Amino acid sequence: MESRFENWGWHASELAIQENAVTLARYATICQQAGLVPIVEPEVLCDGTHSLETCQNVTERVLAATYKACNDHNLYLEGSLLKPNMVTAGMQCPTKYTPEQVAEATVTTLQRTVPAAVVGVTFLSGGQSEEAATVNLNAINQYQDPRT
Repeated sequence: MESRFENWGWHASELAIQENAVTLARYATICQQAGLVPIVEPEVLCDGTHSLETCQNVTERVLAATYKACNDHNLYLEGSLLKPNMVTAGMQCPTKYTPEQVAEATVTTLQRTVPAAVVGVTFLSGGQSEEAATVNLNAINQYQDPRT
């Protein structure tokens, strides 16, 4: 199940975030009760002119709400996968960010919001071309956190 978080002017309503998070958590719990591994798939769309920083902020809010709802619904995190968007600027953003900047924003977002018990993360291409998604994924895989 996929929940899409659409924003008007990139001001995601807390109600929309909370409702989508609860729906994802309920879906994931139902999957586990049926013996299936849920793929939790919150997606922040890349349409628009928003900056990388704005996408990071919204993605962090969405993932934090999603995992709070998963906890509230007693989801067994070790038995689930996360399929989020990469943190990217909007497709019409005038500023072009490097794959290294996308990687840093994406990894930082995941470190801040995803519980360590989640065993796997796979990414949505999120409207990126196949080539751009591949280059960004490679940068994410190669990212070295300077704080460690």
